[in-house]
Amino acid sequence: MTRRLAVPLAFVAVASSVVAVVALSGLLSPAPPDSAPAGAFWLTVLWASWAASLAWALTRRSFSMLFTAVLMAMFLFVLLPATGAEAFGRTTIAGNDYQGGVDLALQIAALAQAGMLLGAIAARTLWPFPPMRRLPVTLSGPRLDRAARRALVTGIAAVAAMIVLGHASPRDFFAYTSPGGYGTFYRELTGNLAFLSVAQCVAGLAIVLLPLRLGRATPARIARPLLVAALAAVVLLGDGQRGRFFVPVCAAGLIWLKTSARPLPPRRLAAAGMLAVVGAAALIAVARGAAGSRDVTPGAVLAQPFGSGNDLFLPLAGLAGTVPDGTPYLHGASYLQTVIFPIPRALWSGKPQDAISVVTGQMDPGNSGIAFPEFGEMYANFGLPGALIGSVLFGALTELLALRLAGSASLRESVLVAVGGSVLLDIFTRGAIAAMLTSFAGLLAVTALACRRRSALLEDVPRPVPVPPPRPGNVRWPAATA
Repeated sequence: MTRRLAVPLAFVAVASSVVAVVALSGLLSPAPPDSAPAGAFWLTVLWASWAASLAWALTRRSFSMLFTAVLMAMFLFVLLPATGAEAFGRTTIAGNDYQGGVDLALQIAALAQAGMLLGAIAARTLWPFPPMRRLPVTLSGPRLDRAARRALVTGIAAVAAMIVLGHASPRDFFAYTSPGGYGTFYRELTGNLAFLSVAQCVAGLAIVLLPLRLGRATPARIARPLLVAALAAVVLLGDGQRGRFFVPVCAAGLIWLKTSARPLPPRRLAAAGMLAVVGAAALIAVARGAAGSRDVTPGAVLAQPFGSGNDLFLPLAGLAGTVPDGTPYLHGASYLQTVIFPIPRALWSGKPQDAISVVTGQMDPGNSGIAFPEFGEMYANFGLPGALIGSVLFGALTELLALRLAGSASLRESVLVAVGGSVLLDIFTRGAIAAMLTSFAGLLAVTALACRRRSALLEDVPRPVPVPPPRPGNVRWPAATA
């Protein structure tokens, strides 16, 4: 037993020491904004901490799908564009040159990556990570079908209400055929009805329940659940919004991993799933463009994941150049707005604009739609210490959710954790937690209702035990009565 624990504890001690040194050096010696050696140093630290995080994640006996997904998002959306900015001078996005904030953005990203690793190590040290405990699916197929249909109808009704009451064009809802492309439908919407998109996300429950339904369906009865899930995908993807579709898809993948009858290789499944998500996201991004720039070709799809549409680093550099020089730190204002942000503007016309949108508008006057990671929001509120401490908490929370998913013996808890973890992944790529939680409030609410103890949706239904027919010669006739 002592020998088995020696290597992990040594790794924890070394990694924690390295992270502590990086954190202290980052907090006590801020990088000068025009220092090229400082930029190269923090880029090296960023790559080293990411590589250490990946090696740590892949060598754990119990594989964490959520933490690995965060690392893959960090690689694609932050590390690659950060390398392009520092090594090749690619510092312009959406017509804005953010060269002045690149060095500080590299420091923020390096601290965030080191902090997430430290939080994940701390979570695994304090709470042992169990192997994936698989759960059999013994649910009622008709109940699952009924819940999926109701979720689909709710999503369709929300879109119909936006078209009828908000005077938006039905043609422009499908961004792939609209002349204006992505965003046209919501720009046409009137009457402060954008809150109906919360109900639109309810359709995602049909996708979340799909692996549970397929686990109970015979090959002859899988067509209807697949059709309902496909229609839900159309409702979620129609306007070109990718997050509303990928969150329930990721949740369904986690539930499939939890309930699969045969063991699945999690590392291979994670690699295949992430490649599929990146490919689908690239195809959607190209197809939802305006009619004049809608070039759906293999070359355009292959180049899209490495283009400006997936660049979260340069917006982070713009944020670093704006806060605190152009605008003061928010001191938690954007997080406090999670309480008031779900209130529809139709009910509160004077509802203040979210603080992150105000900051983004200052650094991007053209409102091109750029966004930075969640640790950018942490920096905007509390500076470098906030980015480090918040990332530690984020890494620990990611691992704790993965731990609960792996060790849970309750299907209700597993479904709720899968959806919550998938929402957390999307929040990581969009540093505006109030807006993101509000956007997925409908899906989170119906999932919580479905997973509550009094709900019959996820209640076990014992399979009927077949009674063998009596064998010849063992039949007992009832005794004759006088």
